Parts: sequence; structure tokens; C-alpha cells
Amino acid sequence: MDRRRFLAGLASGVFLARALAAPRPLRVGVDACPYCFMTILDARHAAQAVNPQGKAFFYDDPACLLDQLNGWGGPSLTAKEVYLADFAESSRTAPKWMAAEKALLYHNPKVRTPMGSGLLAFGSREALERHLKERPERVGGRVLTWAEALKEGEKRTWVPADFFPPPPKAP
Repeated sequence: MDRRRFLAGLASGVFLARALAAPRPLRVGVDACPYCFMTILDARHAAQAVNPQGKAFFYDDPACLLDQLNGWGGPSLTAKEVYLADFAESSRTAPKWMAAEKALLYHNPKVRTPMGSGLLAFGSREALERHLKERPERVGGRVLTWAEALKEGEKRTWVPADFFPPPPKAP
């Protein structure tokens, strides 16, 4: 193999690897959360994890993904890529994905979310502050990074326990 072909193949491999490291499209009303089994009906709260084999898993609330990554339930998940929908930039039917590591999570129990976690993801501090000015009843929460939310999720679940019914009692 000559040098030119080798370099061209190498460049196309790098391009392909970058192309594969991108969020997958969400089908609102079709895709279901593997943690809580709810169909995703509001893309503004969606989250996505892609495993090392390239399979995408969609979540109806960032809390479901945080809990599953921390081993609180659902099948074991190793995530190669993690994305969150930017609440300020997404619509109910189409998420605007961002890498979870770049997101700011706003936590306030007063905020209604699909699983009652009170977690919203924003792409910037300015977008978060703009949102809070528009919705002053939501002031009083706290801001976390993805890493901080994961760390906190090691000690307790993000999805409130009352969202899952207790198991049936044995006869």
C-alpha cells in the first residue's frame, strides 16, 4: 500500500469515528425509556446514552439516565456518549442535543418534570438565568454539573421513590 492511500484511509477513518460520535435522532411518542418504561412525550426533558457498540438509549428525564448509570435499576449500562436535551433550545417534539459534560443542570423540586426529579438541563448560564427570569416561581434551586449530579446520584436516586409503585406483597 502506498503512502497516499494509507493517509487517505486514515483520514476517512478519523472522519467516520467523529461522525459516529454524534447524538442519534429521537422519535418522540415512539421511543421509550429503558429505566422507567415511559414513552418519551416531551423532548425538552430527554436524555440519551450511546453504548460502546453504538446503540442509543433514550430517557424521558435526565434523572432516569443518572439513576441507571449509578446502578439503581434497569439493565446495566456502560455509556460511551451521553447527551442531554437543552431545555431552552429544544421544543416538545425536537431536542437540541448537547454533550452532558457541557450541560448545567438546574435542580428544583418545584419544577415539574416527567419523573418528578425537578432536573432541567441548559447549555449555558445565560439560558438558565433567562429561564428563571421568565419563570420566577422556579427561583431557589441549585445548579450542578453533570459530574456533580452523577456523584450525588451514587448516594441516592434522582427519581423520587413514589414514582415507582411498591412491589406486590407475597401471599
